[in-house]
Amino acid sequence: MHSILRYFAFAAVVLGGVSCGPSPEFIVVREIDGEAWSRDSMLVFEVPVSDTSATYRVEVDVRHAGDYAYRNLYVGRDVLNAGGTVYHDTAEFQLASPEGTWLGDGIAGLKTVTLAYRSEGLRFPKAETYRFRMQHLMRDEPLHGIHSVALKLYRTEPEHGQD
Repeated sequence: MHSILRYFAFAAVVLGGVSCGPSPEFIVVREIDGEAWSRDSMLVFEVPVSDTSATYRVEVDVRHAGDYAYRNLYVGRDVLNAGGTVYHDTAEFQLASPEGTWLGDGIAGLKTVTLAYRSEGLRFPKAETYRFRMQHLMRDEPLHGIHSVALKLYRTEPEHGQD
């Protein structure tokens, strides 16, 4: 039995190392202690940016328990630099279909959903460290069932004909 489990663990590592696309330029995962996210617990991701000519696709991975009580997650989010707020909004992340089927991938009671931070890419006006912040805006306090949130940035290729 143990050899079968080792095989599946090895296969998961090997398959996890094979990528279908580009690797992120930046990725940080913030674990939620006890899967209980307090509204006043802001998740902060410090992103050093040196290339101001690049456009970045930004994604958020939300990992949640299979018994999470909702099919969505409302978050307040902003991006700050040394001069203050660069971007601020509220977003609704869909974690399940309208029929209640969990979106994303996962095993052992955890699901991970990858969501676009914004539909368009981000460009950064200055070479410096930017702070991405997120906090949940759900009614529950604390919000149970969110395991972790990851922020990923990918440098995107310019479309042909653009500078």
